[in-house]
Amino acid sequence: MPLYEYLCETCGHSFEKLQSFSKADLPQECPTCGSREARRKLSSFAVSGGSRQDGSAVRPARSPFS
Repeated sequence: MPLYEYLCETCGHSFEKLQSFSKADLPQECPTCGSREARRKLSSFAVSGGSRQDGSAVRPARSPFS
């Protein structure tokens, strides 16, 4: 089961939860305030590129098939 990150829209608490893929996008209960308004955050795995500590860009590796 994948681990997803959620952010509560009521209190701002960020938390992780093991959740089935089919339920990942449904609102979740916040463990801090109990609100059912926690929404899934965009995972860092879904973001391409980035930056190094010196501020220079990191480019994703190119596929040998493209």
